Amino acid sequence: MSTNNQEGSDLVTLMYVPGRSGHIRRYNFPRTWIRRSMGAAVAVAVALLVLGVDYVRGRIQLTELEYLRNETREQRDELVGYADRMALISKDLQRISSFDRKLRMITNLDPAAPLPLQGIGGVEKELLDPNELTGLTRDSRQARMLEGFGALADAASAEADSLSALISHLERQSARLQATPSVSPTKGWMTSAFGYRTSPFTGNREFHRGLDIAGRVGTPVIAPADGTVRFSGTNGGLGVTVTLRHGFGIETRYGHLQEASLSRGDKVTRGQQIGLLGSTGRSTGPHLHYQVEVDGKPVNPKNYILD
Repeated sequence: MSTNNQEGSDLVTLMYVPGRSGHIRRYNFPRTWIRRSMGAAVAVAVALLVLGVDYVRGRIQLTELEYLRNETREQRDELVGYADRMALISKDLQRISSFDRKLRMITNLDPAAPLPLQGIGGVEKELLDPNELTGLTRDSRQARMLEGFGALADAASAEADSLSALISHLERQSARLQATPSVSPTKGWMTSAFGYRTSPFTGNREFHRGLDIAGRVGTPVIAPADGTVRFSGTNGGLGVTVTLRHGFGIETRYGHLQEASLSRGDKVTRGQQIGLLGSTGRSTGPHLHYQVEVDGKPVNPKNYILD
């Protein structure tokens, strides 16, 4: 390549030498054209480089976007699964709570308050709303989810306490029912009621603390409820007497027995024989004196005979 000055123009000559036998060829180009061509080539190279970088960056962004979409889809599916499970747990707790309240009403116990299952994040009907949570940050989602699980845990704990109290109440009720006299202690007919009467011995007005049930000598006398023998022996005018302690402040007494079948400290169950009807002590004939006391005060035994 060489430069020539012709008619004031600045030219650049390019020579092409094909070989020993070939003809040399010359090409003249203006210097400004060469400069412009080189500038254009550089510009094209820079443009191609920028486009390449943008293309690579775009591909990376598309890959990241697809990854984020997949991750968001998986997170949403996971959140929907959590929401469905929490909804099922909530419904189960509500059914248990409803059953709890029904049992409390049946057993004459104050109904339990509704379970604390308020909505999370302003949602009243759902503990967890996937549509709301997918737009939050990971930390915010975890906080909302923990809040929802915390509400379920509090509700489960409250229901467990309520059921525990209910079970204790039912156990006490069952024990009280077992300890409450409910059947007649012997077969026969009532000859003297509870309350004031004319004494068959003195003719004076007196308070009769029990029922007199007449029958044949030797008729079995049974315990009308579970209990423990507190006294078994002779007791003045009542003759051969057995006293049962049933618990809950309830005691029963059986007087004028022909004989007692049990000793002090023996355990008895409802329907178990405790003695035989007789006429021992101060008695006008074969009968059983049946007495019921609650907290040390005599009550009408007729109210404790349901059969």
